[in-house]
Amino acid sequence: MLTSLTHWLGSLGWTAFAGALGALLVLNVASITVLLTRRDRELVQRYTALWLAANLLLVAIGVGIPAITAVARLTLMGIGAVVPDVGSIAG
Repeated sequence: MLTSLTHWLGSLGWTAFAGALGALLVLNVASITVLLTRRDRELVQRYTALWLAANLLLVAIGVGIPAITAVARLTLMGIGAVVPDVGSIAG
């Protein structure tokens, strides 16, 4: 069970990173496309704060969740090294 839990945590971290990276790319390509097609300075001034907040949120998700899952995986592996497995005791 410990192996499947650490594997799930690893896949969760990778999925969060890939999803955040994909959303970050879509957001920035869409905003650059709108900026180049409209050529409106007022549009840039109005939405820069929202764009920056969305970028910071996506970067925090893309870095934070994999870091949390990595710490959880290391903790579980450390616990697994100290506490013997129940299946190996029953003999």
